[in-house]
Amino acid sequence: MEKRFQIYISGNVQRVGFRHQAFQQAKLSGIRGKAMYIDRGLLIEAEGDPEQLNFFVDWCRSGPDGCSIESFEVREMPPFHYTGFEIIHGVISSDSPVDSMIRS
Repeated sequence: MEKRFQIYISGNVQRVGFRHQAFQQAKLSGIRGKAMYIDRGLLIEAEGDPEQLNFFVDWCRSGPDGCSIESFEVREMPPFHYTGFEIIHGVISSDSPVDSMIRS
């Protein structure tokens, strides 16, 4: 049974290629979802096979070269049934509830 995780990463995670490399890692692992910057970090929705999802989360814990992670949070969410993985461009204000961003 597939799982879905919401991953929130803060620190020096913007302008270091994190979203793009997360996209590449997701494609290699068969993970679906999306990655978006929010004003205080990066939010990734990741859904797929639990074993592959765990590998993806482990990659996210260290991220690409040049990033510096200050905090890392993973929360399991109900499946959303994404069909691919996308990068959401721009910065989304964290004044909006995270759950409402995910459902958009």
